[in-house]
Amino acid sequence: MRKYLSLTRVLLKNSMGMMSDGKSKKTLNVILYGVLALCMIPLSFTLYMMFDTAIVQLQALQQEGAVLALGFHLSSLVTFLFSIFLIPSIFYFSKDSETLLSLPLPPQTILSAKFSVCLAYEYAFTLIVLAPLFIAYASNTVIGIPYVLLALVIFITLPIYPLVLSSIITMLLMRFVPFFKNRDRFNMIAGILSIVLAFSFSFAMNSGTISEDPNALITMLVAGHNSMISLFSKIFPAIPFAAEALIGSDVVQLALYILITCAALAVLVILGKWLYFKGAIGFSETKSSRKELSAKEFARVSRHSKVRTYLIKELRLLVRTPVYALNCIGMCLLMPIMLLVIFMTADADVLLQQLPDITPYLDGMLPYAVLVGMASGFLFSNLNMISSTAISREGSNLSFMKYIPMSLKQQLQAKVVSGILMSVISMLLTLLCVYFLLPIFPLTWYFAAAAASLITIVLGNYASLALDILHPKLVWEQEAAAVKQNMSGIVSMLASMALCVLFCIVLFILPDDFLLLTTAGMVIAGIVIDVVFYMRLDRFAQKRFDQL
Repeated sequence: MRKYLSLTRVLLKNSMGMMSDGKSKKTLNVILYGVLALCMIPLSFTLYMMFDTAIVQLQALQQEGAVLALGFHLSSLVTFLFSIFLIPSIFYFSKDSETLLSLPLPPQTILSAKFSVCLAYEYAFTLIVLAPLFIAYASNTVIGIPYVLLALVIFITLPIYPLVLSSIITMLLMRFVPFFKNRDRFNMIAGILSIVLAFSFSFAMNSGTISEDPNALITMLVAGHNSMISLFSKIFPAIPFAAEALIGSDVVQLALYILITCAALAVLVILGKWLYFKGAIGFSETKSSRKELSAKEFARVSRHSKVRTYLIKELRLLVRTPVYALNCIGMCLLMPIMLLVIFMTADADVLLQQLPDITPYLDGMLPYAVLVGMASGFLFSNLNMISSTAISREGSNLSFMKYIPMSLKQQLQAKVVSGILMSVISMLLTLLCVYFLLPIFPLTWYFAAAAASLITIVLGNYASLALDILHPKLVWEQEAAAVKQNMSGIVSMLASMALCVLFCIVLFILPDDFLLLTTAGMVIAGIVIDVVFYMRLDRFAQKRFDQL
């Protein structure tokens, strides 16, 4: 136990250090974490309203406990999906793995310590879901001290089971399928599978393909007494016991819940004793073909402008690095795919027939399309996190940008253009999906929205690049950390979502008399800010680069 605690403390300290860029002041890190917390407030409030409304509606049927079970299920699913990437990174692909394997430590000790580090990371995602859930339930029922204590116990233990499930799957793959021992290959396949699983779950929920007898569901709903809690026991069997324990302060149900969780941990430790070391030995990070160019290929080499060549280099790096391809390029396809899934799982023809003809009401309302376009532009500008991680992805090779015969302004232009280009592609694909799946607006509205979105796409990419220049994450062990553990990227994405929501609020509360003037002012302000970024960003970057 002493070795486990000491190793866990060291690994946690090392992991927390990896969340920093290694150079910035602590005050700046605290400010960024504060901004990140503020950006999470809208999401938490949305979850609270969703849980609160569901509890109020189901209280009359004595089924409010089903909302607790649903929240626990959602939290466990989020934990499982995120752990698909986290578990391999910490268990196998971190640089400390080779050092730990050479120490006189049993495999279960190393495995348990690394599992504890993963658990500490997952508490952040669990808090985002469970805090609104617990508050919503407490605001609609009478609670006491036992509720608070049980809620704390469930919060601490709920991520354990999905983490165990993900850990066992990962260990089995690493031990018996050598194909997955290549880090880039594993990250790519795991990312694709996680997206498929998420959309499959959404498709099953929306299309009603979950194999439950409708008559049995109706009987269960009418029966009351929180009988619908049992529906959430298929994937995560401990959830019904946790919900029952919290509802009635039932010690027996709590004991059963903890027993299942401890049994899962015991299975993980036993399997880890036999699987972990054999799976952790002999993995590789990447593979290069090292192709030798022939004389004919050298003869075909042509010269282009510096910015174009650097831009091609950036795009090739994004496409050829699996982590970047999945998390940056792949995000460009996320919104169109989501729209397609929604329309595939819903009865689109019936929906379109129910929508009224709004054409007569659109005269003089074109500024609304401009505002919607600007709002969506903020969203698309940082959804792919290309510009917001452009400097961080250089890592220890940042000095390359300082000594190559190319001005810093040209390099920054190439980097920001790569982000703008992918943002525009994502926006156009989404706009085409909306136009063909929901053709209720005139074609001019779509052109106006697309043109307006270009203003905020440029602005968002420049602003996120400036933030990454100010606070780059240059100290990382693997490429995934430069994207997924980068405060600049996370803050930029959440800030763009907040600005998108702000524009939508303005859209709804703005009086028609001020619509045209306000829209024109926003367009002019956006263009001016774009020009300022283009003219001044390199000067700011030069001062910052001198400090790095």
